[in-house]
Amino acid sequence: MNIALIGFGKMGREVDSAAREQGERIVRVFDSRTPVRREALEDVDVCIEFSSPEAATSNIRTCVEAGKDIVVGTTGWLEHLPGLRAEVRNSGLLYSANFSLGMNIFQRIVSRAAELMAQAPAYDPFIHEIHHRQKADSPSGTAIRLADILLERIERKTHVVTGETSGKIDDGALQVSSNRAGWVTGTHTVSFDSEADLIELRHVAKNRQGFALGALVAARWLRGRKGVYTMDDVDL
Repeated sequence: MNIALIGFGKMGREVDSAAREQGERIVRVFDSRTPVRREALEDVDVCIEFSSPEAATSNIRTCVEAGKDIVVGTTGWLEHLPGLRAEVRNSGLLYSANFSLGMNIFQRIVSRAAELMAQAPAYDPFIHEIHHRQKADSPSGTAIRLADILLERIERKTHVVTGETSGKIDDGALQVSSNRAGWVTGTHTVSFDSEADLIELRHVAKNRQGFALGALVAARWLRGRKGVYTMDDVDL
């Protein structure tokens, strides 16, 4: 593939390294000093976007207008997705809060666990995530996705509570808590607690390589497809 990298921070550099190791071609690199231009995408097969929430929507629109497939790992822009969805006709858009293949398997495990817990009202679910202190968003996009999975399958949980809480929370609340410290790449724990016991499901990211490899898998899968997709659609 001829790949354009949009954003060349820590994740962009990780994708660059993984792509070259796998024999792919990085033909364009865009960053805050070199914004995406439609005419610069002519020889590009797919764009991989890890920029910022403020820039993501404009970047996606430019790639879509050029008829180029785009894989988006930036979070914090999804309120603009309904408008963009109508514009994606001649290319493919695949987005995810977390491209780690392990995390996407983990989400499917959590989905099945939630189906079982829907029939076990003695267990109260909650989510905790930890990331390095420089991470911009809290809770993480992945934690929000895990919360959505639980809410979709456990009827007794109706809404998410994040941030600091004081005092009792209502029975319908699903609490998602966060820590920002040190150099933690990412740890997500989904717990189901009862008076008798505790069940924990945990995913620990050891480095950013897994995210980069997953983004390349997504890019290959997206080739030739039109419309909007997520990692849930990708064959793992």
